[in-house]
Amino acid sequence: MDRPPGPAEDTPLLSLQAFSLARGKVDVLDNVAFELGRGQTVGLIGESGAGKSTIALAIIGLLRPPEVALRGSIRFDGVELTGLAEAQYRRLRGNRIGLVFQDATAALNPCFTVGAQLAEPLSRHLGLRGTERRQRSIELLESVGIGEAALRLDAFPHELSGGMQQRVMIAMALACDPQLLIADEPTSALDVTIQAQIMELILERVRARSASAIFVLHDLALAAQVCDRVVVLYAGQVVEVAPAGELFAAPRHPYTRALRACSIELGQEQALAPIPGSVPGLEDLPAGCRFAPRCDRASARCAQTPPLVSDGMRSVACWHA
Repeated sequence: MDRPPGPAEDTPLLSLQAFSLARGKVDVLDNVAFELGRGQTVGLIGESGAGKSTIALAIIGLLRPPEVALRGSIRFDGVELTGLAEAQYRRLRGNRIGLVFQDATAALNPCFTVGAQLAEPLSRHLGLRGTERRQRSIELLESVGIGEAALRLDAFPHELSGGMQQRVMIAMALACDPQLLIADEPTSALDVTIQAQIMELILERVRARSASAIFVLHDLALAAQVCDRVVVLYAGQVVEVAPAGELFAAPRHPYTRALRACSIELGQEQALAPIPGSVPGLEDLPAGCRFAPRCDRASARCAQTPPLVSDGMRSVACWHA
């Protein structure tokens, strides 16, 4: 598929700079900054309420004014997204940016067959019709490991298992060979026995297309396995960014270290150390470092927000890193 000319290959595919998203007077996302290189995978890590899915929805244009207020910048392939008109977003969404939702049962329309739902992006973005569109749909289902693909096109979502529904979602997200795939907790609704299969499938399909991907995850150990870089979020703020292996081996922020202590490694005897307390609600966000009330290194200085400081490949926002 032809792409419009874009920036040089050495520029990031996606860049968020000083990006904030507010609901009313509260910043749900506060000064978020990170980049995604071409052909790279980035993991967004943090507890529920960290802002991971909010970032994903903002990138793909499903959280926009007037529902929310946006500040700062989201640039995708050289195009500023924060002020993009809905008509322009529709040309990106499903075409150059794909999204895999965490619960395919809720995301797939129960009133339409698998074939009808696969046909929609193929018709809208690629202009495929008739036999050509049907053949492309069959190829997409086969590419994500669905057998008897021609028969599955006529099935309704409820006639498929949860794992097969998620594979259909992946096929739909990849239908137009997007440059960026966003996978929002893509295995959270699945049986543990097939979670690894789905993650491996997504990675395989993304890499086969030389595409980039953002994975929204809870599990730091999983992020270390499937991502090139990891962005750690807490209560809407970026607290650490680093290459995945380095972050897992030697986390610098107290919150990242706490997440690391909650990860179990096979073959090692270790006691889990739960993080005390919980992520604050939007109406109870503390001033300064939002993790300070739960942090064993907190001091009076933490009443001021620490900047995200970079020393090359790694960045951390902590007065006591």
